[in-house]
Amino acid sequence: MDKFWQALVHLLPPGFAFPRAPGSVVMRWLKAWAAVLREHHDWAKSAVRQWIPHRTCSRLEEWEEALGLPDPCFAGERDEEQRRTNMLARLRGDVDLAYDDSSAESPAAITAYLARYGYQVEVWYSTPFRVGRNRVGDRLGALNGVLNVKVLYLCQPFRVGRNRVGQRLRICSQDGTEIECLLARIAPARFQINVIYL
Repeated sequence: MDKFWQALVHLLPPGFAFPRAPGSVVMRWLKAWAAVLREHHDWAKSAVRQWIPHRTCSRLEEWEEALGLPDPCFAGERDEEQRRTNMLARLRGDVDLAYDDSSAESPAAITAYLARYGYQVEVWYSTPFRVGRNRVGDRLGALNGVLNVKVLYLCQPFRVGRNRVGQRLRICSQDGTEIECLLARIAPARFQINVIYL
């Protein structure tokens, strides 16, 4: 039994004036009215979903306009998933710091910032090796003000269950200029940015 029809039937007063037989005029009218209510309920539920940022399909342009997207760092055509990733990254804010007194230029903050845009990176500053502080296997370097960012991959490999037949085995939609633009926003001006692509 339809829930909307059942709710409307329970609103009727008892008695012979409103027969409960399924073929009666009253019951047929209530079934038609219940279908209208169900359609309105489904429409309202889907409309509410469109205003939830990570579920939206038809309101993506409105979200982008409200957030000042498309981002100047991302030139060219982007598919819906990349547009949604940029929108969610903008909604979450630029840098999420572990503590209130944390630095936005810490390697962990930069790694988290680029992860919001879908990039897996390793970040480190060039610092000299110090005996007693560093360990065997740590990087040797000079205090030259270089921020090193190693991009682990720009291409997405083909995944069974996620990709479809006929798609390329490696999808390389990004060329790396986006990373340099994003880093220029948050990296301190005193550092030279060195992006390493694998």
